[in-house]
Amino acid sequence: MRAMSPASVTAIIVTYNSQAVIGPCVEALQAQGVATLVVDNASRDQTIAIAREKGATVLACETNLGFGVANNHGAAAAETDWLLFINPDAVVQPEAVERFLEAVARYPEAGLFGPRIYEADGSYFFQPRSILSTYLKGNAGGKIVPSGDCCVPALSGACMLIRRDLFQSLGGFDPGIFLFFEDDDLCRRVVDQGNPILYVHEAVVSHLRGQSSTPNLKTAFLMRACQAWSRAYISRKYGVAYNPASILLINGLKYLVALVTFNAKRQARYGGTCAGTWRGMLGQPSPR
Repeated sequence: MRAMSPASVTAIIVTYNSQAVIGPCVEALQAQGVATLVVDNASRDQTIAIAREKGATVLACETNLGFGVANNHGAAAAETDWLLFINPDAVVQPEAVERFLEAVARYPEAGLFGPRIYEADGSYFFQPRSILSTYLKGNAGGKIVPSGDCCVPALSGACMLIRRDLFQSLGGFDPGIFLFFEDDDLCRRVVDQGNPILYVHEAVVSHLRGQSSTPNLKTAFLMRACQAWSRAYISRKYGVAYNPASILLINGLKYLVALVTFNAKRQARYGGTCAGTWRGMLGQPSPR
């Protein structure tokens, strides 16, 4: 394998009203020599202006294409050998990209690489399993904290590194998914093609989870609806056990409690889950 440098990597960042976080994300990547390509899903704030000011190339979409499709557009425009998909509320820590590339050289058989992630409160995030995992199915209890590089069943879509040719051969992110579970689906297809997924302990990323866009009740409803719909979609796609009636019953009861207690936030969450589950059960398109 030929020698690699950060110039071998293009970071693809999908934004939607992400003005509060896009600046630090782009700055950290460019400080490590990585080209940054922002694919903006029709933001109505200053996201595009800030991204361009920080030196990112911007692809401005006229409508909200969703996470996966927007990333696919970015991948099609990139020219480097490697793609780093990263959320706008994630910041690569010093030398993280170098540690990624060292792992690529050490483990050439791996197809997908993910970092050690810390949340805004300093807590450590690790994803020990996925509902689509076809291997590494151990159900170890408690907080799992790897002490070094290891194979994992799935990675968080907050940050993942993949060879561009492998990503293209897989058809990119599933365009049928508007939001949520795109990362699980991609991980499943990487593994099914015979490529391990690797957690890189020394590549560190901080993640301000949930701050990629400005929160409000409408957004909360839509996020939960998309998540529920996507769960139904991937369950059908891979034949995963799925009980929509139980989901509707539990969340419907919670929604009714939220109604009588005038809790608007809970109404948005549980109402969204019911709406998305119902649409998914009927085979209707994802809410957006």
